[in-house]
Amino acid sequence: MKKKICFVLAADGGLSYSALPIGLRNQQHLKEFFSKDYDVSLNYLRDKEQVDYLIVPRQLAPFINEKKLPIIEVPSNLFVIKDYQGIKAIIDYYFKLEDE
Repeated sequence: MKKKICFVLAADGGLSYSALPIGLRNQQHLKEFFSKDYDVSLNYLRDKEQVDYLIVPRQLAPFINEKKLPIIEVPSNLFVIKDYQGIKAIIDYYFKLEDE
């Protein structure tokens, strides 16, 4: 069974929304890349009840994690340069440690 992850690329901080300084222009490509290995969401506000883990760029402003889901922090520059292999390596390493 695939792990259910959500990329938090924009977040509700309570008073306002924040996003990566340079937004991903092609979020669908990000979703397609990771869907091979994970059940992927790009919409935290809509899907927070269905996902198990949050993938959060380190420089994203704090947000309200109502479900207290585990957060996997990834350097935001990997999103900007679209280093999906680098992002995947961090996610896979997190799950490897969790499974030990």
